[in-house]
Amino acid sequence: MAARTHYDELGIRSDASDDAVRDAYRRLAREFHPDRTAGSAAGGDRMPAINEAYRVLSDPGRRAMYDASLRGGPVIDRSGGRDVDLGDEDVEVIRPVGSPPRLPDIRVPWRTLLVCTGLAIVAVFVLAQFTEPGEPLGPDGILRGGDCVEVLADGRVGEISCTGDGDLVVRALVPFEGECRSGWNAYQDRQGMGLACVEQT
Repeated sequence: MAARTHYDELGIRSDASDDAVRDAYRRLAREFHPDRTAGSAAGGDRMPAINEAYRVLSDPGRRAMYDASLRGGPVIDRSGGRDVDLGDEDVEVIRPVGSPPRLPDIRVPWRTLLVCTGLAIVAVFVLAQFTEPGEPLGPDGILRGGDCVEVLADGRVGEISCTGDGDLVVRALVPFEGECRSGWNAYQDRQGMGLACVEQT
């Protein structure tokens, strides 16, 4: 006895239209859906075969390959370059002229990426241990704690490069209404942002 084809599962002819395929599937799905046949063993086991038949016959590319496999001839690949699986049969795959070449599957090499990332992190830490610090940046005009300053003619302070010999160093920045700790002198920031508490080193 010959195996049932997808056409046999849906109860249609091999030249049935797309609408006929859809209508047959809907009719059989209503009849054999497991929710309707839960009490009987008559149709619950047919639904997977019906679903597979509709999946193949409702797609023009799959249907053409399936029809070619039934005839025993070469299969024309209209799947966009995807692999064609027709079981254990030796099938010649012919692509239409002008079709794009099959692109390889793109896989992300996660292990390689993780190893490279780990090596890069280790390299950064090793290089940080064996490199000398660069030149300190010059004054940028914005006062911060630890910056060296000079007192300007108008009584405000402006940032300068530190020399290490008797520098005036900003120890804290406070708002205008704030107070500096005892032993620190309060000067207005040149930019008018607040008071700089300055100590001479």
